[in-house]
Amino acid sequence: MAFLHRSAAVVGIYTSEQGRFLKRSSTSLQIEAIKGALDDAGLGLDDVDGIVAPITMEAAGLKLPSPQHWAAQLGGKALTYTDSAGGHLGAQKAAAAIAAGFAKVIVLVHGKADLEIGPRGKLNQTVHADPWESMAWGGYMAPWYAMWAKRYMHEFGVTSEDMAQVPVIHRHHATLNPASLMGSRGDLTAENVLDSRMIADPLHLLDCALDNDGGWAIVIASADVARDCRREPIWIIGGAEAVDSDLYMTIDAPWIRREGSAARKVGEIAFAQAGITRDDVDVANLYDCFSITFLRDLEELGFCELGEAAHYVRAGHTRLGGSMPCNTDGGLLSNSHNGNPTGMMAIEVVRQLRGEAGARQVPDARIGLAFSQGAAVHGVCGTVVLAKD
Repeated sequence: MAFLHRSAAVVGIYTSEQGRFLKRSSTSLQIEAIKGALDDAGLGLDDVDGIVAPITMEAAGLKLPSPQHWAAQLGGKALTYTDSAGGHLGAQKAAAAIAAGFAKVIVLVHGKADLEIGPRGKLNQTVHADPWESMAWGGYMAPWYAMWAKRYMHEFGVTSEDMAQVPVIHRHHATLNPASLMGSRGDLTAENVLDSRMIADPLHLLDCALDNDGGWAIVIASADVARDCRREPIWIIGGAEAVDSDLYMTIDAPWIRREGSAARKVGEIAFAQAGITRDDVDVANLYDCFSITFLRDLEELGFCELGEAAHYVRAGHTRLGGSMPCNTDGGLLSNSHNGNPTGMMAIEVVRQLRGEAGARQVPDARIGLAFSQGAAVHGVCGTVVLAKD
C-alpha cells in the first residue's frame, strides 16, 4: 500500500548557489531557498503552514534557528507544524503531519555559510565537547569512516581501487551536471583517486565529500494543494527514520553486523510502505560522504549482499545506463555537501522523476529512492521513496 494513500507530494524544489566560502549568511541562503522552492511550486509564503529545518553542526551551540525564527522569517504567520530533522531529512514526517491534518504545506529547508565542518573549522575551535567526543581532539568524521573502511576491507577483501570506483562514477555524473562543483574539472580515473593525498588511511582526498556553502528547500503539499500546483506532483509513497548508535564516541562490536543497522531498518520499512521491491527503483541518490559509505548503503538497503557492493558497482549497476543509476548529480563527492545535504539527495531524485535532469536523465524514471545517514557512520538514517503519477 502506498504511504498514506499518496496524501502528500513534493511540489517545489530549489538549490541556491553552491560554493566554497560564499559571502552570504546562512539565513539569507535559507530564505532564498524557501522563496525559490515556493515559486517552483506556484505557492507563496502565505501558503506555508509548517517548517522542517534539519539540524546541522551549527546546532552545537552556534546558530540553530528556532521555530520562532522561522515564523518571523515567513512573515509572522503562525506555523502549525515545526520539526528539527537530523541526518534523515524529515520528509516522511512532514507527509505524515499533512495526512494527519496538521498542515497543508510544509517546507524543508537548509542553508550553511561561513562554517567549515572539518577539523580546522570553527566548530572545533568553539564547541565545548565531552572528553570522549572525537571533535575535542580534532579527529572529526574522517578517522571514523577510515576505521570503518579498514574493517570492511579486512573482512571482505575489498581494495582501495575497488572503493575508488565510487568517486570515479560519481564524478562522471557530475560532468553532466552544470550546477555541480566538480564537474567542470572533468572525469577521474581510479589512479587519480589513489594518487590524491591520504586523509585518513585508507581514505584519500577524492574518497571524501566536499565541504562547501549552499542552501536548498523542498515544498511538500497535501494532495488537494498538489494537484493545483505549477509542477507535476512527485508523491511520497514510503519513508522511515531509525537510529541505533551514539555520535562518534563508541564502536559497537561487531561494527559491521550481519543483521544490519539503522540503514537496513529504514529500507525495510520504506519499501514495505511503498509496496515495491528493490527492482522497482529506477534511480537513487544514496549518501556518499565517503566512498565506503556508498558501498555500505547499497548493502544495508538490500541492493546487494554484505561484502558484495564493490562487485555490484564494478558491474555498472549504479552508472547511468545501469540497472539503478545512483547519485546522478555527482553526489556529495562531486556535486555539493553543504553541511546538511539530506535535501540534495531527494532534490536530484525529484528532478529525475520530473524529467528535468538534462544530459544525465534516466529514461522513463518513475520511482526513486533518496537515502541519508550520519552520526557514528550508519547510526542515524532516513529514507524516502518517491513516485510520479
